Amino acid sequence: MKRHLVKVLGAASLALGFSAAAQDVDSVIKKLQATNTITVGYRETLMPTSYLGEDKKPTGYSIDMCLRIIDEVKTELKLSQIKINYVPVNIQNRQALVANGTVDLECGGTVNTFARNKQVDFSPVSYVAASQLLVLKNSKISKFEDLNGKIVAIATGGSSEPEMKHIIEANKLNVRIVNVDDHAAGLIAVESRRADAYFNDNAAFFSLIKQSKNPSSLAVVGPEYGYSPQGFMVPKNNPGFLWIVTHSMGKMFKSGEADKIFDKWFKPYGVQVSPKLRAAWETASYPE
Repeated sequence: MKRHLVKVLGAASLALGFSAAAQDVDSVIKKLQATNTITVGYRETLMPTSYLGEDKKPTGYSIDMCLRIIDEVKTELKLSQIKINYVPVNIQNRQALVANGTVDLECGGTVNTFARNKQVDFSPVSYVAASQLLVLKNSKISKFEDLNGKIVAIATGGSSEPEMKHIIEANKLNVRIVNVDDHAAGLIAVESRRADAYFNDNAAFFSLIKQSKNPSSLAVVGPEYGYSPQGFMVPKNNPGFLWIVTHSMGKMFKSGEADKIFDKWFKPYGVQVSPKLRAAWETASYPE
């Protein structure tokens, strides 16, 4: 019996050893050291956060922050240069591309949730959004209760869908949900009156209103729903890389560099650093 137990425990230990060895810890750093290359995920139309500029190159608030992070990576790893490979991502595939290692650093605007943390890790908070409604001004919609009997567009795969379902249940509303692929499709749905409202985090509405053919016809209404802290996703099992990302952002928060980047991209929209975002930045401003 004892001999059998020893064999079983030995086999189990060997299996655990092989399992641990198979896990590639800090694969992003190893890739950087071997190739001097990092793969960055970006959004193509999420102004002013992450989008393609007139020169067809990724730009925006999140991109600027990530470029500062990459400078810190270069310094920490003592690399002479880092080549950036940009990969476009969307709401549906962004998490999977980070989880499987295709993307090393996702620089869009993804809400950090416990569910997503099962598959990926997150940087400190880069932006705090809250969900609201984008509507036509003549829609007579100003609060969630006004959605009764209406059609609401929601982007597939985002965090807005479970939020709207909760609002519907809590207020006992009769609402029909229409799923759209992205924010641009949500805007089209509202402008074409295929939907009475587009429900999403209000960070997306800045670019949508600017892209609209008739910006003055649109309004952002309803109370701010929920707390949507956004960050940059990195693959799991990369503690060294995540430390560099966290340290870099902490330095930006403490030095005021984050404020400058924020003002560059959001001040034209009349938006200032919110109290919730300021609190998140201060929380991540750890002492050296």
